[in-house]
Amino acid sequence: MSPITGQQRLVLAVCLPLVLFFAGLSLWHGVRAAWGDAMTLSARWLVAEWRENKGPAPIPALWVQARNDLLDGLRITPDNPQLYDDLGYLHASRAQTMGLTEADTPLGNYQRQLLDDAIGHYRAATRLRPTLPYSWVYLAKAKELRGQNDAELWQAFDKALKLGSGEAAVRLVLVEIACAHWSRLPTVRQSGIVNLVAITPAHHRSKLVSAARAQRCPVSPPDTIN
Repeated sequence: MSPITGQQRLVLAVCLPLVLFFAGLSLWHGVRAAWGDAMTLSARWLVAEWRENKGPAPIPALWVQARNDLLDGLRITPDNPQLYDDLGYLHASRAQTMGLTEADTPLGNYQRQLLDDAIGHYRAATRLRPTLPYSWVYLAKAKELRGQNDAELWQAFDKALKLGSGEAAVRLVLVEIACAHWSRLPTVRQSGIVNLVAITPAHHRSKLVSAARAQRCPVSPPDTIN
């Protein structure tokens, strides 16, 4: 075996620590992700069930536990967009179930805080995973529920329309938002929603037409919405 030359020793001295560093970094990220997944497994399952209107009833104790588990998971994996998305859903859905509340009351203030938290979580989800239309459309919906009819809402709406035309749940929320503001929508957005309904497969289109009919929104021919 040939002896190691001085040049080879230098290469080893420089490269070996780098190799070990990146190997350790990769292992750490893997362990961290696995730990975060394990900690939030129950909470993520609950949220998935609640999204589908299944599973155990979302009683306050279960809701709080799911929220806390997801927040604990974020402390371990703060770059996990799904945890932010799930937290956004938890807060927005709880606010929606409260119905109409009076302003400047404890209940009304709590509802607004829930929506503010949902908006913050959805913002984080869209930054970390900008190609997922669900986070964009639910960010727009949370802002609408909060009464924030601003540029951020419509930017999120446009992103969801661009990315999510093939997703049934996204289409429905887009139509609901658009119809609630139809008379004030620019022509380009009205046309986008009309086209969205037109290209929706027939077996999914009835839900969109029903949502439009409920708000007398002309997104399809008159004989289908009157």
